[in-house]
Amino acid sequence: MALISIAITDDVDEDAAVTESMVRRYCDEHPAEDIRLTLTRFEDGAALLRSYDDADRKPFDLIFLDVEMPGIDGLETARLLRERDTRTVIVFTTKMAQYATVGYDVDAVGYLVKPLEYPGFALKMRKALSIIGSRKGTTIAIKSDDHMHFLDSHDIRYVEVTGHNVFYHTDKGIWRDWGSLKATAEQLGEHDFVVSSRYCLVNLAWVDAFEGDTVVVDGERVPVSRSRKKALMQALNAYYSRA
Repeated sequence: MALISIAITDDVDEDAAVTESMVRRYCDEHPAEDIRLTLTRFEDGAALLRSYDDADRKPFDLIFLDVEMPGIDGLETARLLRERDTRTVIVFTTKMAQYATVGYDVDAVGYLVKPLEYPGFALKMRKALSIIGSRKGTTIAIKSDDHMHFLDSHDIRYVEVTGHNVFYHTDKGIWRDWGSLKATAEQLGEHDFVVSSRYCLVNLAWVDAFEGDTVVVDGERVPVSRSRKKALMQALNAYYSRA
């Protein structure tokens, strides 16, 4: 079962209720997709952005974001959001269709014109869920002394193996576990991780650039062996063609 977290940001209660009802209707009409939802309502963009101040809070998978709101409007909210979160799927809701082209500046999936009509909503919902599904990762359990720690695969920039030590490089530090590159690659391979050398596995979502025999992963240089370079570049092309 897929757990999808959705935020509805709209200052008009009635409009937010309509969006929520359409989300629930879509899920009811598509039981085969086996979706479990968490729905959170925000009354303005500032409230949505404040929710990101909680460092332990995971980003939403999908945000329906009203364009015309008091204070920070939806477009500015999206721009500020993208400074913190580049993965959340955004769908604008608006009473003015001219905002459609502006939405692409913040990598929005699209827009829905109010009053919402279900056929158009269902198409956007299907597209958003397809993108979310392609990005869903897995959870890695790290055994450390007397406790366990769980890493979201998306938070892992790259994996480095030395002997039987597996080091998971994340934005919150480096985590060590026992294992092998082969076993780790088998666990993470279907979640957009690709072997870059005998000792490293990189998360394609965090690759910034190729520079000679290294790949830049979230600002860090990771070696790429000559035999792995072509496959890594092909994997990157495939990743970005579907993103």
